[in-house]
Amino acid sequence: MDYFNIQFQIIEMLDDLFVHRLQFLNKYFTPKAIPPSNPTPDFSTPTTKEISSYLSGQLSLFPRDSGFTNLKWNRDKIEFIELFICLHECNAIIGTDNKPITKKDYMSLAMWFLNIRIAHWHGSLSYGKDRKIKRESEFLKELVATYNNMVNK
Repeated sequence: MDYFNIQFQIIEMLDDLFVHRLQFLNKYFTPKAIPPSNPTPDFSTPTTKEISSYLSGQLSLFPRDSGFTNLKWNRDKIEFIELFICLHECNAIIGTDNKPITKKDYMSLAMWFLNIRIAHWHGSLSYGKDRKIKRESEFLKELVATYNNMVNK
């Protein structure tokens, strides 16, 4: 026998096996309705104002055909960790289903959004917690001072 005849016989046997398995499933299992997949989000047509804002570059934080934003964290990595871990710990940001999100997912999203890569943020966080001489975060103190200055203007 040549190669193609063997392949044809194998395909026929495989086809018979599939037919047999389908008959078995239909005989012993009752078919159930397939649950609908995630509904498509309700996308609304952009307004004329939104389109003109996009064309003028005002809504270009998420450039087309790019997996990144146009934002960048401009401070130290430890300051990023301090800020976003504090926001997570006080439940300032939760999921749309009103459930908390995991710290890992939250930090991954924040790092993606601000284009910063921190390989071992949990290790840096542990290091920050273990500081014995200076427990206060200079960055968070600076944020409080900046807010107070803004309010007093």
